[in-house]
Amino acid sequence: MRDGFPQALYLYVYRIQPDGCHVVFDLDTKDGEKASQPGDLIDFDPSFEPFLPQLLKGEPIEPIISDDQYGWLLTVYKPLKNSSGKTVAYIAADISMGEIITDQAEFFIKLLSMFFGVSILIMSIMLEFVNRRIVHPVNRMASAAIHFAYNMEQDRANDMREIKSLNIHTSDEIEHLYKAFTKTCMDSIGFINRLEAAAERIQHMQDEIIINFAEMVEARDTSTGNHIKKTAFYVEAIARELLKEGKYSDVLDEKYIEKLKRSAPLHDIGKIAVSDLILNKPGKLTDDEFAIMKSHTTEGTNILAKIEANTNDTMDYNYLKESMEMAHYHHEKWDGTGYPTGIKGEEIPLSARIMAVADVFDALVAERVYKKPFTYEKAMAIITEGAGKHFDPTVVEAFTKISQKLYDERTTLNNKV
Repeated sequence: MRDGFPQALYLYVYRIQPDGCHVVFDLDTKDGEKASQPGDLIDFDPSFEPFLPQLLKGEPIEPIISDDQYGWLLTVYKPLKNSSGKTVAYIAADISMGEIITDQAEFFIKLLSMFFGVSILIMSIMLEFVNRRIVHPVNRMASAAIHFAYNMEQDRANDMREIKSLNIHTSDEIEHLYKAFTKTCMDSIGFINRLEAAAERIQHMQDEIIINFAEMVEARDTSTGNHIKKTAFYVEAIARELLKEGKYSDVLDEKYIEKLKRSAPLHDIGKIAVSDLILNKPGKLTDDEFAIMKSHTTEGTNILAKIEANTNDTMDYNYLKESMEMAHYHHEKWDGTGYPTGIKGEEIPLSARIMAVADVFDALVAERVYKKPFTYEKAMAIITEGAGKHFDPTVVEAFTKISQKLYDERTTLNNKV
């Protein structure tokens, strides 16, 4: 019996008497636990006390669930009667409730699987009929629509040709839908092309206005000599060298370099708040004058922040954010002795660390009202000596690999600007 029904943990026969359960038969368990011997007296389990009156009378009882020293069990008692119909003992089996729950779950899963299997079969037959008339044409349009929606400008013309090549003819609502869809896509391409052209014109106009504004600011400083365009040129070259070497790969990519290139001309825009007398003073600045000169970093940030606030998201926020960071932090130093905040190391935004090298290099090799231009060798000695102190050493290392070429191109750059 136990081998045929492995969920049964205990099999036994008891005579129920007022003094307890008298063992008639008890089977050893599968794990070797010794059974009670015939004639042993076993006390009533507390969970059976409510059923004692029935058991003493030899009446059948409902299965009992107990959780005691023998485990979580379902106990079934069946009366064993003699030829005269009198109950002389009870045949009992203790079944593991855990096994029962597992069996129920398995049965339910099998039943559910059968139900879903039959349902899927019925649905498959129905869908196959629907597919031929509706789903396949709609899927083809949907696939074409996905390509059309997410592809770039150069692919949209190909997508439109693909949509037209579907050539759906079902002589019903699906064909009407296809024709409407095709016209909508063609109209959308025209609208998108016009919108992109307008956006490009607006962005170009915004860039020109801001750069012209920066050039007006620079024109007040007679000593800079197209400083903003030269530094923008250097910044882009340094960033591309860093990208080539795989440095700062978590930040540097083509989009970031494009932002740097657009942002660089605005790094000194705060000088509009500095007096011409200070900007063009041929001698050394006093402490008070230098304090005013240093304020161009925060003034530039304030100006760009106002532009960002007043344009109501019509300008590229990432571009303005990069411009603000470059304007605010390009005089910070790697060792924390710079201004205006005194931050150090990689706390300084990468754009400002790149601009710091480009800014100082151009200032050194350019002629100013207060000095003659330094030679390339002297300028590079100052730059390399400042690595790890004034400048990010990684940026300086990249700059040294292209500095000679950039210096040689200054004459060409002067003619261009």
